Amino acid sequence: MKLFMRILLGIVLVPVLAFALFLLVFSLLDYRPDAREDVPIKGLTAASVFPDTLTVLTWNIGYGGLGAEQDFFFDGGYNVRPTAHLSDYYLNGILGFLAEQRNVDVLMLQEVDKDSRRSYHVDQETEISKAMPGYAYGFAYNYKTLFVPEPIREPYGKCMAGLMTLGRVKPGQSTRHALAADATWPVGLFMLDRCFLTWRYPDYFKDGSDLILINVHLSAYDDGSVKQRQMDSLAAFLRMESRLGNRIIVGGDWNQQAPGYRWSLAASQVKNDFPDPGWTWVAPDTTTNRALATGYEPDKTLEVCIDYFLLSPNLKAVEVKRINQYFSFSDHEPVQLKVALMN
Repeated sequence: MKLFMRILLGIVLVPVLAFALFLLVFSLLDYRPDAREDVPIKGLTAASVFPDTLTVLTWNIGYGGLGAEQDFFFDGGYNVRPTAHLSDYYLNGILGFLAEQRNVDVLMLQEVDKDSRRSYHVDQETEISKAMPGYAYGFAYNYKTLFVPEPIREPYGKCMAGLMTLGRVKPGQSTRHALAADATWPVGLFMLDRCFLTWRYPDYFKDGSDLILINVHLSAYDDGSVKQRQMDSLAAFLRMESRLGNRIIVGGDWNQQAPGYRWSLAASQVKNDFPDPGWTWVAPDTTTNRALATGYEPDKTLEVCIDYFLLSPNLKAVEVKRINQYFSFSDHEPVQLKVALMN
């Protein structure tokens, strides 16, 4: 009986202790960024000032893994990552598109991988910078974990990814601002640590105000409470800078519908007067993102508008449009804004 109990105890304790050790190791290795961190600015630029009408493009590139043929396990599909061939095809399509954007002054990209199993460990920041000579660029991590254990049949594995901003004029300052993480411990060990990336051009305008460009990617898989905390943090920053008279452009993947949009895929919607009355939401009059339960099927796949811009009261939008690629290379479409800087 004693031998039986020892064996039974061993059967129970060994996996428990192994799991506890697993969590301990990942807790010790967990990415814990500061509230604010300087982001290195790389690349060489020739221009010292933007044109009076600034062109900005935002695009969630889906880490080169979510093109038209793909579904995704976290969205009700099956696939964890594309084949190596498709991964190369998607990334080459992304790089080819970006290389053609010579008329764009600023690019705000989301889901850019640095070293991830899902994208076969290709350094996409480096590949994108090669495709965009003459642009300064900065990269801020929002996903940095050595191993994501789900799904059990084929773990997601290592994931190193983040936000990347490129511009034809080098900023005076580039900063990563931490937002509420996607989840608390222990699930949070394997989830994203959200942020927004600011580029500041000090004393850019004749009145001494700064130009601030913000690249953002908010939570996708939450009940709305995490996203609200992230929006509150962003709002506090925007109010502070607006009181100083600075001019601000925010672009990215909000994972919320723009005001006035009623597509069924996204449950939440940004407030029309965020962060205060006078600010302007600028979104294309079409969808920008598709569902991933299956591959893309035109006229069947659910779509929604969650990629767009927010302008401070002292800026005016000239034009905004979706650039239609039929979701060939990503589950998001690029969105381009033209804005009058009104110096």
